[in-house]
Amino acid sequence: MPVVRRKRSPYPVREIHRQSRGIFMQKAQRRLTLLLSAVLAFAFTMLTVTPASAAPARSNGSANRVIFIHGFAPGGEHDCSEYFRSARTHFANKGWQGNLLTFGYYAGNTNCSYNYRGSRDKSLNTVAKVFANYVHDNYSRRNIKVDVVAHSMGGLVVRAALHHTALGTPGFPDHLYIEDVATLGTPHGATDFPCPNMWQQCLDMEPGSPFLRSLPNTMPNSRRTGMGTDWTTVSSFDDAIVSEGSGIAGSAQHEVQYDDGIGHNELRTIRSGRYKSRIKHAARGNAWSSWTQRVSPVEQARLAVLFQSTT
Repeated sequence: MPVVRRKRSPYPVREIHRQSRGIFMQKAQRRLTLLLSAVLAFAFTMLTVTPASAAPARSNGSANRVIFIHGFAPGGEHDCSEYFRSARTHFANKGWQGNLLTFGYYAGNTNCSYNYRGSRDKSLNTVAKVFANYVHDNYSRRNIKVDVVAHSMGGLVVRAALHHTALGTPGFPDHLYIEDVATLGTPHGATDFPCPNMWQQCLDMEPGSPFLRSLPNTMPNSRRTGMGTDWTTVSSFDDAIVSEGSGIAGSAQHEVQYDDGIGHNELRTIRSGRYKSRIKHAARGNAWSSWTQRVSPVEQARLAVLFQSTT
């Protein structure tokens, strides 16, 4: 039987292996080049495009939404629209451009822009958590900043909301963009006014309460997120519920006191005229101005959220 000879390749086996390796290395180099180009393009984009999470810049003006927060209700309910009718009307008459909203926290409330169906036994930290998440979910996560005007206990709600957000307390959002806060007759330093029953919210406002002790002396802000919060606290010597000292307790950028017969609830309703009052600014050495005839409490609140440097 004849022997069949296998045809030999004109290329040595070693040469074939060398060519295969060369082709593989060329492909690998092309892949690496494409990968590096993609990485460099992504890095360039990150450097030249403002991140969506960047905090909005501070600015003066009336474009911000203003959220009004009511105070304690002995009867467990408020009509949010009626509670802030005078203040919201004044803001609108002065040409405020942003929405004028209300936040409530009692199940019996009516006519609130947003209402948490809580009770007088819900702790202020609980209400603050609801408020913080409301602001974050509707505004802050969309890079929208807001202002807050709060009366009485409502000021403690926004104060605790900003404090626990900055602290990273579980259940609170990771950031808030609240540009300006004005509080009217808020018991920052507690209140001795007798509470009809020992509801938790009354206990939270008592002198030396764990809630008040947990709050820092300096008013909290959004600075951790890149935008500070400018605070103005307002009190009256004729407030029978919150003393003139308690209403401005703690350290705020601006503090205002009235001594002209203005009561607790009148701090949120008097919107015209001029009244004996004084003001001090942290940026100007915290020295009180002389007692002069100045703007009404509601107009003071409007100026506080309109300008960073309250007049």
